[in-house]
Amino acid sequence: MASKACNSASTARTRWKRDEPTSFGVDRIRGSVYIHYVKKQLNMSSVENCTCFNVRRVSRVITQFFDAEVRRQGMRPTQTPILRALQAKSGWGMAELSEWLGMERTTLLRNLRPLQRDGLVRAKGTGRGGHVELEITAKGRTALAKTLPAWRSAQDKVVATLGKERWSAIISDLEDVATKLRGQ
Repeated sequence: MASKACNSASTARTRWKRDEPTSFGVDRIRGSVYIHYVKKQLNMSSVENCTCFNVRRVSRVITQFFDAEVRRQGMRPTQTPILRALQAKSGWGMAELSEWLGMERTTLLRNLRPLQRDGLVRAKGTGRGGHVELEITAKGRTALAKTLPAWRSAQDKVVATLGKERWSAIISDLEDVATKLRGQ
């Protein structure tokens, strides 16, 4: 997959058109994710170079790309990590799972409700101060298995856009940043 190189951060604000990819854009026709590269020294005091803004902006584009892929299977990209965590380990408590996923408990609850309603996840225990244990159901395992090829396709396209070594370095660097910021 090709990526569009540019010489300034302002190029990231270019509007997306069907025949020309944008920086941080998704080309749904070609099935590609385009990443913006900055080749010059950034002015870190500039709002357009804000780390929070840019990480969230790229995250939204990637989430939209995954959403387009996995929604056809009746799943949201925010639900698949929950199901995968519950499949990998039994007996997650709400606090433990929300911490592991890096989600606020209220966000986790909001994402769990449709999974519980649809019979994909079961909660055991009492809420309101009591311990609640979560588990994936057989129906949840089936839904996750059905979604996995679409998720894998989206994952492979994004990683191919970046390159495996680069993706590995990015995820490692982001984890280092998260660890250091949690300690402050």
